[in-house]
Amino acid sequence: MIGLWVALMGNSAWSGVVAGDANGLDQVYRPLRVAVLVGVQDYRDPELKGLRFAEKDAYDLGQVLASEAGGFDRVIVVDGMEATTAKGIEQAISEASAGLQRDDTFVLYLSGHGTLTVDPLEGSQLWFLPSDGELDSPRETGIGVDWLEARVSDLPARRRVLIMDTCHNGRSDSKSAVNEPTASMLRSMRGDPPAPRDLRQVSESEARLFAAQYYQPAMEDPNLENGVYTHFLIQSMTEQREAADLNRDGLVDVTEAHDYARDYTIRHTGGMQVPRAEYRIVGKEEIYLTGEPGARKEAEKALVSACDEVLANGSLIVDGQSRGTLPGLTAIEPGRRNIEVRTADGRSLFRQSVYLQAGHTLPIESLLEQQESHFALLAGPKLRTGPGTDHFHPWAGELELVWVNPFQLPGPFQSDLHIRGASSWGTIPEQGDWSVWSGDAALGLSIGLKMASWRLGPVGELVVPWRNFENDTGLQRQAAVTVGAGLRALWDIDMAAGRLVLRIDSRVIPYVHDGARTHLTHHGLALGWSRR
Repeated sequence: MIGLWVALMGNSAWSGVVAGDANGLDQVYRPLRVAVLVGVQDYRDPELKGLRFAEKDAYDLGQVLASEAGGFDRVIVVDGMEATTAKGIEQAISEASAGLQRDDTFVLYLSGHGTLTVDPLEGSQLWFLPSDGELDSPRETGIGVDWLEARVSDLPARRRVLIMDTCHNGRSDSKSAVNEPTASMLRSMRGDPPAPRDLRQVSESEARLFAAQYYQPAMEDPNLENGVYTHFLIQSMTEQREAADLNRDGLVDVTEAHDYARDYTIRHTGGMQVPRAEYRIVGKEEIYLTGEPGARKEAEKALVSACDEVLANGSLIVDGQSRGTLPGLTAIEPGRRNIEVRTADGRSLFRQSVYLQAGHTLPIESLLEQQESHFALLAGPKLRTGPGTDHFHPWAGELELVWVNPFQLPGPFQSDLHIRGASSWGTIPEQGDWSVWSGDAALGLSIGLKMASWRLGPVGELVVPWRNFENDTGLQRQAAVTVGAGLRALWDIDMAAGRLVLRIDSRVIPYVHDGARTHLTHHGLALGWSRR
C-alpha cells in the first residue's frame, strides 16, 4: 500500500494531496515540502533475500519529516509488495511531484536491495530492485540509479534530495545481491569492478546521499532495528539534532544530517560502511530537513546568504599553507593552528588561531560567526556595595548599549565597547528625609578570552557618578569624573532570529566626597537582544 504517515499530525487528516488549510493565493502558491519514502522489504524473486527493516526505515524517516520539526506538507510512504513494484514506485514519484513549483522541496528516499551489472569496457551500471525485480534480469526489471538521478534532477522544485540506503557490492550481509554470471565475473577480477560511468552530475540546489561508497555494504542492524545509515540519519534530526546542527541555527540541513550519519555509520561499522554524498547547493544550508518551526519560517532570509561567498569561492589556509578550496572537508593535524579564509581575489576574510581536537569537527561557519560585529541593547539591575553606599542608593536600574567585537583581535580574544547609564530615586541615610536622584554614566572597553559563546576579561570605564537633591540650601547637583575597573563576563548566544546577550560584571568606582577618597563596587546583571 501507499501509506500517508500521520503519527505526529494529531487531529489533522492526510488526504494524499496536502496537509493543512488553504486560504487564498498566498497559501496556494506557498512553497511545499514533499517527500516520497520507499521501503522494499519483500521480493517475488526467491533469489532475493527479504530484508528486515526496509519498510520500517521508510516509516521512521517519514515520521520525522511529518513532525512539527520536519514540517513536510506531503509525506508519502510506499511499502508492501504490490505498491513497491517498478511501476508502483515510478507512479508514486510522478503523482507526488506533479504540480511542484520552483520554490518547493522534494525528497526521494529508497531502502531496499541494489545490484549491478558489469561491462569490462563500458563500466558498471547500478540498479535499485523493486519488489518485482528479478536478480537475473536487472536491466529489464530494475530501476536504474542513473534514471533516479535524472528523474529527481529534472523536477522543477528548487531543492531536490535523493537518499538511497542500498548498495551494489553483492555481499549477502547487506542490501545487495548479484546474479551468478555477475558474481563469477567479479570473482575473476583483480580488485573492484570498474566504477559506474556517465552518472548524471548534480545540478544546483541538489543533494544525493548514499548509504555507502561504491562497492561497499549498506548494512542492517537488528540492535538498531533500522538500516545503519538510516538510523543515524534519523538520529541527526531527532534526539541528536543539537549535535548535528553544527552552525547552531536551529535547522538541520542536508549536509549536516549526512555528515552526522556518515561519521556515526563509519564508527558503528568499524569503517566497513562509509556513506558518501554529492552536493551542489547554492547557499549550503538551503535544503533543510528538520528544525525549530520558528527557524524554518526565517530560513529563506536567514540562510540564503549564510557563508555563501566563503563556501562558493573561499580557499583555506592553515599555518600559511593552502589546504584546498571550500566547501569541503579537510583533514588537519590536531593542535594549535592558524586558520585563514581568503576569497577568490585574495582578500582575507578572517585569520584566527584555534585549537583543533583530534576527532572533532570545526565548522568554518562558527569561526566566521565569532568575527561578526553587532550592537545589542541590554537592561537589568545593579547592586552598589562598599563604603560609598551612604551617598548612593544600593539598587539601581541600568541600561546599556554594547558594540560587540568592534575590532578584530589576534587569537581567541574579543572586545566590546559600551555606553551605560544607571539611575535610582528615593531617600538615602546621608540626606535624611530628602529625596535623592542618583546614578552614573560610563563609557567602557572590555577585552576578554573567547570560549565558545561566552568570554571573560577585564573592563575599564570612564565613569561620571552623579546625584541631584534639594535640601535647605536649595537644589544640589553633584557629579565627578573618575576611572573604574573590574571584571566582565559576556554571553553572546546566536539564535534563529538574532542574538541573546547576557552580561555579568563587577566594577570598582573610586571618587572623592567632601575631600575624602572613597569608592563604590557595582555588581551588574543585564540581559539584551540583538536582531540580525
